[in-house]
Amino acid sequence: MFVADLLTDESLRLRLHTPSSRMRLASRITWCAPTEFMDPTPFLSPNVLLLTNGIGLKIEDDRTWDAYVERLAKVPVAAIAFGTGTAHSQLPHGLVKACSDWDVPLLEIPLPVPFLQVHRLVSKQLQAERFATVTQGWDLANVCARLTASGATLRAVLAKVSKVAGGPLAIFDGGGSVIARWPESSTWSEQDLHGAVMRDEGSRIPLPMGAADSFNLVVRRSHGGLPLDALLGPATSIIAVQMTNALQTASRKESQLEMVILQALDWQGVALDEFTRTFTSTGLDGSLPTFLVLAATPEGSLSDVWRVRLSLQETFGTLRIIVRDDVLFAFAQQPRDGSPRPPQEEDLANSLLETFRGIAPHLPLVVNRPSESVEELRLHIFHARQLLKRTEEPRMAPELSLDSLLVATAGRGARAAAEKFLAPVIDHDKHRSGNLLETLKTHLANDCQPSKTCQALFIHRNTLSYRIRKLETLLSLPLHTLLGQSTSLMALRIFEASQTSSAPPPAATP
Repeated sequence: MFVADLLTDESLRLRLHTPSSRMRLASRITWCAPTEFMDPTPFLSPNVLLLTNGIGLKIEDDRTWDAYVERLAKVPVAAIAFGTGTAHSQLPHGLVKACSDWDVPLLEIPLPVPFLQVHRLVSKQLQAERFATVTQGWDLANVCARLTASGATLRAVLAKVSKVAGGPLAIFDGGGSVIARWPESSTWSEQDLHGAVMRDEGSRIPLPMGAADSFNLVVRRSHGGLPLDALLGPATSIIAVQMTNALQTASRKESQLEMVILQALDWQGVALDEFTRTFTSTGLDGSLPTFLVLAATPEGSLSDVWRVRLSLQETFGTLRIIVRDDVLFAFAQQPRDGSPRPPQEEDLANSLLETFRGIAPHLPLVVNRPSESVEELRLHIFHARQLLKRTEEPRMAPELSLDSLLVATAGRGARAAAEKFLAPVIDHDKHRSGNLLETLKTHLANDCQPSKTCQALFIHRNTLSYRIRKLETLLSLPLHTLLGQSTSLMALRIFEASQTSSAPPPAATP
């Protein structure tokens, strides 16, 4: 119900006494507030119709009327309906002037019209509108539920909700970061979340996630006063389901996915056929190209991780996600036909990387080009885990890596040889605390550049020279040659891989 509706109702015979703009008369009334207080603002909410006979307002000074209306304008009230004939024979001049100055519509309720008739009519109309809004809200929720059941993305659901709400909307997390929005071109800030609660230019509706994470649907309305909680409340449950699906895509296959990750490391203990069976038990197709995305989940990165999940959900028809040891593993197949991505798999991988760089530029994340076989995927899992430790932003994994090739091809003999090769160094560190093994790792990781190695280990150049000579003696190999460096590097990689896969994986859940 709008203020202008009161003026068109002939039974009320209300008269407008202020030069109010069309925008002001189009203000939506949220409820009626009969009051005779000098300062009723502590009991009012935005867009209320204030009803008063002015019994407690025996004011002679126009400045007092001005202060009275100023307080009401800051609420703001939709209008003031003032009854004449009871305490005031006519509208006070100071009140008319103040309402004109503060652009608050002032309506006169004539003496023949019972004061409560206005209250009754407005309340009845608001109840009818509330019922219609609730009905519309459930209809919207039903449409959103059908969209979700048909496999529509969160973007499609938000587009439908935005159209009904009459304005752009966004999902904010507990930290005030935007997780998703519609239209995608809309811009949002932390002030928008604050303004949705403190000012009448938006609305915040909590999403019923049923978890520790808190998310809010925020609508920037094109017109104020709509009971958006009733209109969008049912639909927020559907949005919450969409969000939960993005978070728990692997909920029914979590044990199988965990087994995939564990078996991927145990090349000697788990044959390819067994690994393939475990992979297909997750519901993924071993004959289809599989995209692999790994992302770190450090503290404070919740918003970035959510955006990555939602982006993957919108891009792929088949998606399995699990978080293990603070790392998100995402296995994706069958790109959606309606996805705004290039159809070519190579272009799709590059497009994903650019998307992640845009939505989570500081999140450690690795994108792998599609694996054409389960065996290739196994290599990608191992290498992506190693690469994730050495990156601080989204990056593409190279097609070939020494680490994954070594762990895949090194048999028991190679692992035993690597352990024997490094045994003198390990034994020296154990009894003399020389940190030689760590020095060897750091030196090789820094391309055997003495300055970088010293800087990484916080040691003097002479100390490094002494340790290098000691390593050459224990390994019986010169570390200044390519042969010595590559041999040591391969031995370290094989040794580290054997240590990682030494723990037996848990039994698979049927």
